[in-house]
Amino acid sequence: MDPFAFADGSMLGILLAGIALGLMEGFLPGPLMMVVISETMKHDWKSGAKVSASVLITDGPIILLMALAWNSLNAYENWLSAAAAILLLWLSWKAFNTKVPTISETQEVEHSLRNGIMTNLVNPNPYRFWGLVGAPFLVAAWGLNPWAPALFIIGFFSVFIVAKVFIAVTVHRSRGFLQSRGYLIVMRSCGIGLLLFAIGFGLRLT
Repeated sequence: MDPFAFADGSMLGILLAGIALGLMEGFLPGPLMMVVISETMKHDWKSGAKVSASVLITDGPIILLMALAWNSLNAYENWLSAAAAILLLWLSWKAFNTKVPTISETQEVEHSLRNGIMTNLVNPNPYRFWGLVGAPFLVAAWGLNPWAPALFIIGFFSVFIVAKVFIAVTVHRSRGFLQSRGYLIVMRSCGIGLLLFAIGFGLRLT
């Protein structure tokens, strides 16, 4: 089953899929978010924004490698789809059970962009996401239109970075945001969205 079937294989649907996944991934807690927060609290929101932009440097090779690997493992598509569904279910559960960091848990870090790059290279999250979730979308998009994967990636990263920068700006202005009801509502919404994507991958097994 085509992962873009819900969007009727349209270019707009591909873009919206990238935006939706980028938004949810952007707000999920993880190592990169911790560095965004720590840099913001030590310096200002611009330092947090530099950390957010580090994915533009680190994720390119990861995306290419994972897309090529997925395309060569067609015989194991059902197993990979099951693994993707499990990963998305785990991310959904993680979003519903978010434990946000307190100020005392953050670390002072120097050289925002460099630290963001180093964090992302050793962070398992990009490898898991692009290996099990992003790659099948890219492969399916390529089958629809050679420009479609670029559209998916642009949609994903533009919103992913905006979400991280939003967190940096909000933390800079009010450090209580991470303990606010609004942030928890955002996380619950992300959890619902990830659950829907998990169901979509599960349906590929039928």
